[in-house]
Amino acid sequence: MSTRGMPFPQPQADTRPDDLPEADRLLLDAARAWGGPGPGGAVAQAALVLAAEGMERLAPVLDAALDPLVGLRLACPLCPRLTAEEATWLCALRLARAPGPNRGVALALLQALAPPLPAYHAMPPLLALARATA
Repeated sequence: MSTRGMPFPQPQADTRPDDLPEADRLLLDAARAWGGPGPGGAVAQAALVLAAEGMERLAPVLDAALDPLVGLRLACPLCPRLTAEEATWLCALRLARAPGPNRGVALALLQALAPPLPAYHAMPPLLALARATA
């Protein structure tokens, strides 16, 4: 994915998660936990990760943001690099967090991960995550 012309640096596929800003790293870790196997289900797994920063209340919001994105391929929690889909999702999140008319571009990025209607369904919780982690 090309990020030329974006308002600020964007994560790329093969970026190391440790090189991400703290808020992005937390949401990536929670998303990867959400996508992995666990005894309590996806939301509980994400809540465990988010609880480390006192943000466990965001687990249902993260669930609503990720569930519609059928094309989002999440790596395992210990994977040393971002997948292309994770980088796209993080770009959409950063654009939703940024001031200005970036929401349309964020929605277009979500449409790279899901058909239009599910991408629209993912947008309000993505905006809530963006506000909560700004």
